[in-house]
Amino acid sequence: MSSGRRTRKTTKKKAAPPPGRPMKLDEQLKRMHPFEGLCLTATDMLAEQTYHRHNLQRHTLFMHGHGIVQGLQVELQQKKKKYVAIIQAGFGVTRMGQGVRLPEPVAVQLEVPKKDGEYMLWVFHTEAPDETDLRPVFDTSEKKSARIREACAPRLHPMDEDQPDAVALTRINVRLGRMVQVLLPVPRAGRQERAAESYLKPRVVEFIRINKKVLTNLFRTALLSELDLGALGFYASLVTSEFLLIEEGTTDRVLYRTAGSLINYAHDFYNPLPRTIERVERFKEFVRRVNAEVPGPDQGEEVWLRWFDKFERLLQPLGKISDELEKTVEAQR
Repeated sequence: MSSGRRTRKTTKKKAAPPPGRPMKLDEQLKRMHPFEGLCLTATDMLAEQTYHRHNLQRHTLFMHGHGIVQGLQVELQQKKKKYVAIIQAGFGVTRMGQGVRLPEPVAVQLEVPKKDGEYMLWVFHTEAPDETDLRPVFDTSEKKSARIREACAPRLHPMDEDQPDAVALTRINVRLGRMVQVLLPVPRAGRQERAAESYLKPRVVEFIRINKKVLTNLFRTALLSELDLGALGFYASLVTSEFLLIEEGTTDRVLYRTAGSLINYAHDFYNPLPRTIERVERFKEFVRRVNAEVPGPDQGEEVWLRWFDKFERLLQPLGKISDELEKTVEAQR
């Protein structure tokens, strides 16, 4: 582990509650209305701070979304019987619009949950009194902290637990005392980094690349002479999608829909394809199943994410088809 990383151990201890009340999206904001002779109290000052904080959080959430903005990549390592999550420095936005910044990489020791299942590693926004800045309380001998220190804390929780004041980092499966990182996309925020680091985009690009290679090989044979319309439609969809994905900042929703359209065109191409090699015949059935389960445009992100897992599984057999055709196909005479 590099010297720039600090090792932490996750605990079940809850973070100190933030001062003021948490933001509610439907709340009507109220701010101070000063006038001459107004007697200010600590509650008034806190209310003024709360107004500005909630206004900024609302702006951040509606303008940039919630999730990872940049960095915060996770690598799960096992050393003997202990698991350590290496979290890179980065910044994210919670579902409450609160920014969470991890200033430097950290190594977090994870305790293996007793119950098997799927878990999510989160980084929480935390607030606590700054004990280095104590001030005397008027007319008493007591001292209190006059500052709040904002920080963050990584913690592991079951997938079904809602964590509105945290940023999701990575999924982890727990089974029989073992932890395995699940490389599935998590929510992303911001504009420039949204698709550039997304898990989805490379898979869609790979699907396009391999299918173009398959089509190029098949065009060298007489097999496609009676399938010009379907073949050209599929090829056109591949090229169009390729141009679409050049732009960084494509939302995950667009990537899901692009993959769904590509599967539809792939089904129309592979299904009527004359018998070539045995791998292609098996692949036809795979494509038929995935195409039959493409979610509708009104379906939520979780439904599309589950479907995309099936889309991704097509890449391995597709790559084998491409390699076999490369070796066996003969130039058309």
